[in-house]
Parts: sequence; C-alpha cells; structure tokens
Amino acid sequence: MSTGEVGACAVAAIDLGATSGRVMLGVVARGRIDLVPAHRFENRLAQRDGHLSWDLDALWQEIQQGLAAAHDLAQLRGLPGLASIGVDSWAVDYALVSPDGNRIGEVIAYRDDRTDGVAERLAETVSAERQFALTGIAQQLFNTLYQLAVDDRLATLPAGSTALLVPDAIGFLLTGQRRTELTNASTTGMLAAGEAAWAPELLAAAGVDEGLFAPFIAPGEVLGTVRPELAVQLGIGEVPVVAVGSHDTASAVLAVPAEASAEGAPVAYISSGTWSLIGLELEAPVVAEEAREAGFTNEGGVDGTVRFLQNVSGMWLVSESIRQWEDEGAEVVLEELLAAAAAVPGDRFRIDPTDPAWLTPGRMADRVREAARPLAGEESPRTPAELVRCLLESLAETYRDSLQTACDLAGVPLPERLHVVGGGSRNALLNQLTADALDIEVIAGPMEATALGNVALQARALGAVPDGPGAIRQLVRASVDLETFTTSMHPVR
Repeated sequence: MSTGEVGACAVAAIDLGATSGRVMLGVVARGRIDLVPAHRFENRLAQRDGHLSWDLDALWQEIQQGLAAAHDLAQLRGLPGLASIGVDSWAVDYALVSPDGNRIGEVIAYRDDRTDGVAERLAETVSAERQFALTGIAQQLFNTLYQLAVDDRLATLPAGSTALLVPDAIGFLLTGQRRTELTNASTTGMLAAGEAAWAPELLAAAGVDEGLFAPFIAPGEVLGTVRPELAVQLGIGEVPVVAVGSHDTASAVLAVPAEASAEGAPVAYISSGTWSLIGLELEAPVVAEEAREAGFTNEGGVDGTVRFLQNVSGMWLVSESIRQWEDEGAEVVLEELLAAAAAVPGDRFRIDPTDPAWLTPGRMADRVREAARPLAGEESPRTPAELVRCLLESLAETYRDSLQTACDLAGVPLPERLHVVGGGSRNALLNQLTADALDIEVIAGPMEATALGNVALQARALGAVPDGPGAIRQLVRASVDLETFTTSMHPVR
C-alpha cells in the first residue's frame, strides 16, 4: 500500500454511455489527474412494456458495485476514501419518479420509435423556427420535448411526481435530492436558450406542467450527500455528490486540452464516440434561422459556455456494422479492421452520416452497403474493410463541412486546430482523414475526456483545483499524452 499524498483528492466519476458504463476513480495530486477504472459494465437496450428501454435497475446495481470498488482503490493508495461523487450520462432520456421515490415504468430510450412524427405534429402548434428561436436546440426526433408529448403515463401520474433526466435520477438514488442539472436540461428542447428557465410556450404545446421538473442545479454545485443507509451499505461514508456537467458531452468538452488563444478564437472540438459531436465552444448561443436550417444546436456547457455543435452518427455506424458481422459468426478485431481499412484504396464510396435513418439499430452493414454512393464505378463496398473505409471517409468529410459551417454561422475564422476527444480519438485512420479533409492540425486525446471533465469539476468544487479560467484544461494537459495529426503525415507525439 502506498502512502497517501499530502493534498491528494480521490473522487468517483460515474460515466454512463449508450452502450456501456463505468465508475472511474480519479486521484488529483501534484497538478495532474490519475484515472483508474474501478468497474466497467454493459448498458444494453431491450424491449420492456412495449418500448425500447434502459434497465435502470441493473445500472444502479453496477454503479453501487463500482462505488464500493472505487472507495477500496482509494484506500489502497493510502487515501481515506472517496471525497465526492459525480454523475454524467447521455442526454434527453428520463425516469418518472413518484412522490414516495418509486420509479413509474421504464426509462424509455431515445432510439424507441414512439416519437415518430411527433416533431411534425408539435410544429403545427409551435413552428420549428419558433422552437429553435426559443431554445437554440435542433429538432431531433428524440428530444425530451417530443418524448414527453407522447408519454401516456403523464395523464395518470400521482401529484408531486417528477421527471428526472438519467444522471439526475442516479443523483436522486444516491442522495434522495431531486434536481435538474442545467447542461443536460439544455438538451431537452424545452430550456430557454442561454437561461436557467423552461420555455412555457413549449411546455404548453406538449401538454407538460412545469411542476413535473425538479429545481435547477448548476455544474459545480453540491447536490447533497450519500444517503446514510446507502453509505453504510457500500462502506463509503456520507460523501458529497457534486453536480458535474451531467451531459457527458459537457464534461468531455470541459476536458478538451486547449490552450488559450492569443486571438481569443473559440475552441473547436469533436467529442467522438457513439455519436460524433462537432462544434465550437462559444459564450452565447447562435439562434439564427440559418443555424437551425443547417442542423446545429446550442447545448449548455460548464461555467455558462455554449456548445454550438452538430450531431453525427459517429462510431455507432462502425460498431453496429461489427455487431452484424459478429452475429453472422465472424470474429472481428477492431484494430485489425481499421488497419485493413487503411490499406484499401480510398475515395470509392460515400454515405451521408447525418441521415436520421442511421439512428435505429439492426443490420447496419447491409444498410450502409445499400446506401453507399459509388464514386469510382463500383456498385457497393464488397468487404468489411471497404465498408469501414467508406464510413470513415464519409465522417471526415462531414466533420469538414460541419466545422466550416459552424464557423461561418458563428462569424469566426476556421481555427488552426481541432481537438478530438473521447473513444474515437484513438482511431488514427479517422484522425488522419479528418486532418486531410480540413487541412488543419488534429489533436487527438484524451480518450477518457468525459471522466476527466467529471473528476476535474468535482476537484474544483472541493477546492483542489483553482477557479481561474483555463485551470481545468491546464490540469488535463498535464495528465494525458496527446497525438497531433497534420495533413498527409503520420501522427507525432
């Protein structure tokens, strides 16, 4: 057992993704963060009560196991245990919780088809243009606004029930406190742009009462402490739970290791994982009609920033294609597949990664093959390597177009570099294709950006990180190794 460092701070980051979850131990000491996996687990969708849903009960069991493991890991490092806990997850989905704390029904997933056609129907009451002007949020068919508009459970909810977004629901299970964290609330399509307030016009159009939602909490504020009985059960103590950027992309963008620009240019980033979220970090939302027409959205960031970005299907296309091949009996190793894709000739096929048709799972490789547009005479990609090359080249060109459009809409020049964070930052082929497409530097890393942002904000709330601008990003830069990709060159370290 090592001796605990003076001033060291150990916190637990609960990070829930759309395909997997984990609890990470973050130790902040000597000007850097050391991340240690405490527990990883799967997160699978299944049909429940007639809808594609998440198994929140199973996730909660895994989270508890992870928190106990993180506490033990902290003690193995000579530290007293966890100093705090933070929770982030994907956006828009919610649990309905009764006044006595019981969940009502399942947490229905954003990929469920219940919202088909809802956006168009609601737009008959409040136009799409008006919705965007009010919220700055793109009209995605899975927005919480549209989910609530068709949720037949609302008509029979007991008085005093609450809709809690997924990380807020986990925070409630931890502390018994009901709050609505602002970065995730901003994704719902109901929050007024740049404000900590709901848009009454949209709630009314969806038939939703504002009383359904818990009071707001900003990232960096303390939600509460772990319930006494749970603290005893897990052996972790009644530690504080800090509201982090609970939308995982908010935490990931917080951990973009950008240095301050002398010209004050905004940070350009891709949070690359199941989704590719490409955009700029701005001080105010861009709610011009041109931004709506281009498919951009304005999501809340930490410290009042705005994530002006576009959603692209991302590595979901690759992972779902691999899942089909594995279901058909093939053994697929991602690294080998990417190497094969790098070796086949490029510029032969393209798809549109922004097409909403890619949202739904199932036989993705077949669907990509059918949709692929030939550039050089071939009918369709014939091999997995050719198909993956098509996907990655299509993504890189979409990144180029999206970033240039974002800059045009925000009235800023194309930046000199683009930061790629998240699991997709390890995809060297995609990073190189992106650098070539944009003709600017691509800085890859950190892979664990979401967990780092989660940990860093907890540490700041505990006083272990300064409040000054850029302090968290400086801490991240000191904690990770980065790769730089330049046009038509191999990465440099």
